[in-house]
Amino acid sequence: MNICRRKPLKVITLAGSLLLSGFIISSCGGGSSQSAGIGGTGISTARGYVQGKVTGFGSIYVNGKKFNTDSSEFYVDGNPDGTQDDLAVGMIVTLGVEISDGVYTGKALEVFYDDEVQGPVASLPVDIGGGQKTFMVFGQTVTIDQNETLFEKTTFDTLNVDDVVEISGFRSSSTEIFATYIEWKETLENDSEVELRGTISGYKPPTQQFMLDGFLITFDDNTDIEIEAGNLADGLYVEVKGRYQTTVPPLVQADQIEQEVEGLGDDVDEVSLQGPISDYMGIGDFKINGQQVDASQASLSPGNVLALLGNGLEVEVEGDIVGGVLMAVELELEEIEARLQGFVTPMPGETERFEVTFKGMAGPGAVEIVTNVETEFEDNGPLKMPNFSVAEMKADDFVVVEGVESAGKVTAGKVERLDLADRDDSELQGQVDSFARNALITVLGVSFRVDAGTITKYEDGSGAISAVKFFDKLSTGDRVEIRDKDPEDGTADEVKLDD
Repeated sequence: MNICRRKPLKVITLAGSLLLSGFIISSCGGGSSQSAGIGGTGISTARGYVQGKVTGFGSIYVNGKKFNTDSSEFYVDGNPDGTQDDLAVGMIVTLGVEISDGVYTGKALEVFYDDEVQGPVASLPVDIGGGQKTFMVFGQTVTIDQNETLFEKTTFDTLNVDDVVEISGFRSSSTEIFATYIEWKETLENDSEVELRGTISGYKPPTQQFMLDGFLITFDDNTDIEIEAGNLADGLYVEVKGRYQTTVPPLVQADQIEQEVEGLGDDVDEVSLQGPISDYMGIGDFKINGQQVDASQASLSPGNVLALLGNGLEVEVEGDIVGGVLMAVELELEEIEARLQGFVTPMPGETERFEVTFKGMAGPGAVEIVTNVETEFEDNGPLKMPNFSVAEMKADDFVVVEGVESAGKVTAGKVERLDLADRDDSELQGQVDSFARNALITVLGVSFRVDAGTITKYEDGSGAISAVKFFDKLSTGDRVEIRDKDPEDGTADEVKLDD
């Protein structure tokens, strides 16, 4: 039988669940019917919602904003007695925040966190290039990034099959997660604690079992089943918490099965979301963490961001949810801006992609450039072609590319071809992948030699600095500008730290 409970319904975005305290519904049929979304709770309009990645504590920092948590309530993985100590940098959280006259006061009223999945790594992580790997957990494809994923009790290189891990991150679909935080729990054994989400299929009562993303779930009369109305059925989106059984085939014995509702609600004021774009159909039709967004009337930052928008681009949007759609009034690019100045290497058969090559310390290094219908092309070469595009590029054309970097590639907002007679030094501006003091700096996969200051000149925002001060300040993930003067030899003549 299904054991029903009157408990708060969990309302989730695809980046984590949101437990609405005080919002009680009947899960056994009968009783009053209320909206499952935030907008149906009667919460004061002096409350907004901020969702994104935790970037720091001492209070809590989310979406570049600081929120005081001295009097906050913490709901961690469904536990209303959580504390800030249960959280970590890299986790995706949702904050209920205080609003005064439409402005955040800097006070978090509630902090909600729930992981995306907790379970065993099913296959050895596969290197997909660009400092990224993928692996499977309970039918979910998880992507990790050497620089952007935070690891606890494991690392990018040591993650292995049968490691039971907790994963927080952004979703691009119901079965794809970009992990921002991974914590190792244990090596898989019988009765390891696990959590997974999915849509029920293959349920044929009275048989007490069903499938989630191809994985068998079983339950019994002691399983706590929390359903909004009625009973378990195919098509319901649920979270299962239980114990992994190392049988053949393996299965999860559920301790709890809880219905979840995607989205933040139908009508919600003052919402800020951060995350990568998915299901992009245009500026008026895309998703962030499963939330539908219309940014057609939003102010854009930077001004050329429209040329860069597309799946995978990380942005922050702010606005109100109306009829289930976030009507954004602001959209801001969260990705690292990149600028390249160098020689073209065409990619055979490609009309939207090409490479910009650099000498590099270990031989030629190349950065892949991706263009789209919004990319602006300008030809200042000898021909000054009015309809210049990737198709007209030739090997050793010299170009300037401005765009944003993601996964080791650059999505171009503007591509300008220069006359070879007017070309300048090779230049690469982007995020530091790695570095070795007084030896090398790697940006977008291209490594340049540097020295202690004999050849390489160093700067920061204040001007010229010593090599010692530069490397004392430098961290992986910082943005730098590297110039290799003509004739290029793979050694950086000038390096500037953007701070």
